[in-house]
Amino acid sequence: MAAHGTDAGVRYGVFQTSIGADLPAVDRIDMWHEHVGHNHGPVRTRIESPEGFQGWTWTQQALTTPDSNDPNKLQLVEFGSSAIEYTRSDEIAKNAGDDSARLLIPLDGQVHLAQCDHAVSLGPGEIGIVRWDREMAMSHGDDARAYILNIPAYALPPARGPRGPLGIQPKNFILNNIRRMIYSLAADRRTVTSTEFVEFSRAIIDLVGGTLDDRRAPELDSHARLAAAARRRIHLYSHDPDLTVRTLAEGLGTSRRRLETAMKKVTGRSPGQELRETRLRRAYELLADPGATQDVVDIATSCGYNSLSGFRASFVDRFGLLPGEVKHRARQSSS
Repeated sequence: MAAHGTDAGVRYGVFQTSIGADLPAVDRIDMWHEHVGHNHGPVRTRIESPEGFQGWTWTQQALTTPDSNDPNKLQLVEFGSSAIEYTRSDEIAKNAGDDSARLLIPLDGQVHLAQCDHAVSLGPGEIGIVRWDREMAMSHGDDARAYILNIPAYALPPARGPRGPLGIQPKNFILNNIRRMIYSLAADRRTVTSTEFVEFSRAIIDLVGGTLDDRRAPELDSHARLAAAARRRIHLYSHDPDLTVRTLAEGLGTSRRRLETAMKKVTGRSPGQELRETRLRRAYELLADPGATQDVVDIATSCGYNSLSGFRASFVDRFGLLPGEVKHRARQSSS
């Protein structure tokens, strides 16, 4: 394991796992099942040849909360293993409370995806996306190797039907660049810094979200597309104090009034309310982490606040507690 320093409250690390023939087959299977669950939440596994099973992963992960299964975490995994099938039933998906998605890019072999009576097979360099909040299946044969990138729910367009995107042919400029960016992020895993990993991952996720919006454009009205794009930008860039409703509208190429109308219609919140809630929720998570070492002022700054007094007032109004009280309680609970 190679762990990097924290940046703005983000714990970033690079982890290598290898499970091979030096262990009894039953231990290998149990360890692989536990490892996959740690990275992606509960799944069922069916291994074709338990006696000969082997697998390995490189995991790049950035967390803003202590929970490794935080659906908003930034995570890129390169993996390879013997033949295996993974499944998540509707019951498992609903109980897990994870409404994110996974982007798959095979490097060697074929990866098969199935969701809601829709199935695709992906070859090297092709791209697939499967939603994590509904029944799904993923399988591959021996010696397959692939990347799998977490796509948080805020980057996904509103779902108007049970069929997910699944297979996407990377034939346009944006998709080809998404693929190249993921390759580059994985190739430099040993040297990339926390800040670089977070910013690069956010850029990839932003591009993926925009591409999915375009693909679903015939199914979504203009308000739904605009609200989805606004929420994606808010969740990706809420740490930037220069992000305001005005700059958000400008970045989306729309007027403030049209943005307000779209957000109210689709989410029931104004863009200002969405931005404020996102910043305060992230601040609360950082303050409630007993292992966090940042001062209140540093957390406020990392969540997009220039004024400590303004942050405190908003925090108390939202949660009924001072930020310092949340931090103090977290420390007491861990002692």
